[in-house]
Amino acid sequence: MLHGKYYRMRVFPWNSERSPEQVNRVQEATGDLTLNREKRYELGRVGLLGYRKGTPSFPYTLRQYENGDMSFFRALANKEDPATASEDNTIDLDDLSTTKSDIAAFLTEEDGVTFAGTVIIPRLRVTGFSINIGNPDAEIERNISLIGEDYKVFDGKYFAYYTDDVATGEETKVITFGGTGEPIVPIAYETDTFIFRVLRIRDTEVFELTEGTGDDEWQYSDASKELTIADCGVGDTIKVYYCSDEAYDTLWENEDVQEDFLLAEDCEIFIKINATGHSEARVYRLQSIGIDVTLERTDYKEIGNSEVVQTGVKTKTVKVSLDRFAEDFSLEDILQDDNSNILIDPRKFSENIELLVKVYKEKTHENFKIAFKITDLTPMTTNIAQKVEEYQSRTTTLESDNISISDDSTELFL
Repeated sequence: MLHGKYYRMRVFPWNSERSPEQVNRVQEATGDLTLNREKRYELGRVGLLGYRKGTPSFPYTLRQYENGDMSFFRALANKEDPATASEDNTIDLDDLSTTKSDIAAFLTEEDGVTFAGTVIIPRLRVTGFSINIGNPDAEIERNISLIGEDYKVFDGKYFAYYTDDVATGEETKVITFGGTGEPIVPIAYETDTFIFRVLRIRDTEVFELTEGTGDDEWQYSDASKELTIADCGVGDTIKVYYCSDEAYDTLWENEDVQEDFLLAEDCEIFIKINATGHSEARVYRLQSIGIDVTLERTDYKEIGNSEVVQTGVKTKTVKVSLDRFAEDFSLEDILQDDNSNILIDPRKFSENIELLVKVYKEKTHENFKIAFKITDLTPMTTNIAQKVEEYQSRTTTLESDNISISDDSTELFL
């Protein structure tokens, strides 16, 4: 039997020097594969002609506790950790639009000894994410939505990884497996097929190389245990993914440095109207807040290839929902372009609103962890609900096309 306590996940970013890393605080991982097969018939035939096999689709969602750690966001954005405090710590939607990552789940049976195999979900692209605070006593949750074409399984074997940089004189890069101090040996996962993928990163571009003898191609010899990559340049980074009998690295270590989770009481919510220079105002009496980000993808294939070869995003939508008990009209007052009037007219709500969610390490709000900032928000709906023997509640939704995430308090605060 396979149990969640031995479901050990790692993300493998395609671009940058960022190494694979484990994914922490995951509460649920869900994927639904659609094979997209369609029946075909013909005139004169009684019964089925056959099936047209389309490109599968595999939406994959991870639900995590928010603990203020940005490593998974940076992995999905294929960005390295900032080396110094002066470097940019912020992730925005442009950083997530064209990047790819693989996620692998290493599975051990419940006895904690017998390795069951690896589930690999390749070529994942971000389709959105959400930050949810369900009620004043809730844990903050993060949901990441991804899309790929399918998943693979190495039955009883490991998904292995090796990377190396190209040095002077290595225009043809040769990687030897199995020697002392060398990467572990690939094994065949299909007949005479040993290498799952070879990537070459040059400057800021990543190329998936094909097997062959020409430029931008690679060859593997099982006899010599050598992988040869043609047409390399000094400074290129080579990433190799393959199947192995043993783990390429320690696949799981309990992460006990970061917070286990962060709570609703650890947050502060601020709104600012840019159009007239209203100063920031903290929003009180909130019962829940939801931030939902959607990236409408435009991922393309090409004639002669069943894989996605070009990725992009057509539209970006960021929706915010604020639920609160109403004892006055403080939020509506904040949303007005001119808040000096007694009359509150929703038709005159601003179209240039900033929302900032600050998350701290504790309820005293002393040690900052992470912030989410959305600009150019405009109100979309306002709901007022009054029930017998209950207090009035209001829900306001706003919409924009951007969001920034940072763990540096100097980069996002209003």
